[in-house]
Amino acid sequence: MKMDKLEKYIVSNKEQIDDKRPSEKVWHKINDHLDKSDSTNFQIGNYLWRAAAVILFTAVIWLLYDRNAMDETIADYSEIHDTNNIVFNDVESHYISMIESKQELILQYVSNNPEIDKNLLSEIDQLDSTYNELKANNKEGYSERIMDAMVVNLQMRIDILNRQLDVLEKIINIKEDETTSISI
Repeated sequence: MKMDKLEKYIVSNKEQIDDKRPSEKVWHKINDHLDKSDSTNFQIGNYLWRAAAVILFTAVIWLLYDRNAMDETIADYSEIHDTNNIVFNDVESHYISMIESKQELILQYVSNNPEIDKNLLSEIDQLDSTYNELKANNKEGYSERIMDAMVVNLQMRIDILNRQLDVLEKIINIKEDETTSISI
């Protein structure tokens, strides 16, 4: 085994190197520093455990309260379900009648003006298929979210139809202005 120069020096001068020991002051400073860090770590750890216990206690109380509220909600479910279905059916029939009347107006514009694109209602058809899917999902079980999505879908269809009617009216007004200016 080969020893390098440093190892040889340490081995040959071991007695001279070993007689150097740190003073007692150094050991006291190290000890004081260790005592402070241990107590700080203990205090932080103790604080974290207390905080975790408070959070756990709060979560358990909240879950128990939520469970009781859920039981009360389930008990009232059938009454709410019936009432919500009646209200939703009224809203649905109102929106559907508005949609049908607006679609009839658009079809009249298109039939009176053959140059207008007949694909105006394609976007409405896409929303209609989405609506039918939502309605099929809602039959599986009462869901307020699905009913809300259905109402939003109906409102979107009415908005689209209103915009299409506005555009068609502007086109027809422009045509009438052109015809009036040509005849004069």
